[in-house]
Amino acid sequence: MKIKRVLAIHDLCSFGRCSLTAAVPVLSAMGHQVCPFPTALYSNNLTYGTFASEDLTQQMAAYMQKWEELQLSFDAIYSGFLANAAQAESVARCFDRFGGKGKTIIVDPAMGDDGKLYPVFDSTMVAAMKKLAARATVITPNYTEACLLTDTPYAPAPPTEDQLDTVCEKLLALGPKAVVITSVPCDAQHISITSMEASQGFPESYRVDRLPFGTCGTGDIFTSTLAGYLLKGKDLNQCVQGAADFLSYVIQATLDAGTDPREGVLLEGCLWKLLLPATKNCTTCAG
Repeated sequence: MKIKRVLAIHDLCSFGRCSLTAAVPVLSAMGHQVCPFPTALYSNNLTYGTFASEDLTQQMAAYMQKWEELQLSFDAIYSGFLANAAQAESVARCFDRFGGKGKTIIVDPAMGDDGKLYPVFDSTMVAAMKKLAARATVITPNYTEACLLTDTPYAPAPPTEDQLDTVCEKLLALGPKAVVITSVPCDAQHISITSMEASQGFPESYRVDRLPFGTCGTGDIFTSTLAGYLLKGKDLNQCVQGAADFLSYVIQATLDAGTDPREGVLLEGCLWKLLLPATKNCTTCAG
């Protein structure tokens, strides 16, 4: 079986599991080759409140030029957290140069949560992400990002079916073939993941337990797992359920361990689940 090659366009945090340190182990465990394309270097993730960083926009053109000289290719491109809005132009050129001929392009418009943009961004990032979404096969915004992309006022209350349908329709109108919205408010005990393809007449939702844990990287793990299943040829609903179940498992394992949430989820001890997804428990593998 041919190993699929994924170009992963994300930042690299040295401490705190997120972005490339989430995408690389997840996709590798699922049997895919991950080629990192770092957008920025961070000493640690944003939950610590302070960090040192380096913007790598200037290096991106040279990387792409060298790959073209070497006639390298990728089966999928997966973009996530960008250093700034202007960097989206480099990502768009990457889509042009390496993403044609029906290849899968996954855009995680990582730019906000809890109803607001991350403090390192302003409204120019929203406009930039709209342009990238137009080029995507699948986009995976969380509910905050879905509202930002569709100019929908954010409210923490659960949206009605009609409101959610409207958001999905507006997202599809941007240009992607499918949308997956994570962290949709549901009720006190649950959140949902809502998906819709351009060929569908209505969105579908999958509920998971609302777990008392929040940190950087959970969205990266979800989308990385979703990408891994898409490259295995599963349909979108199967991908959504598989990714949501794996993330729930990882979050629960982290809660049970009681570690500092700023460190991210304890992904390393849970990767076996991607190899044996139907297994309820495996003390040998987990240990």
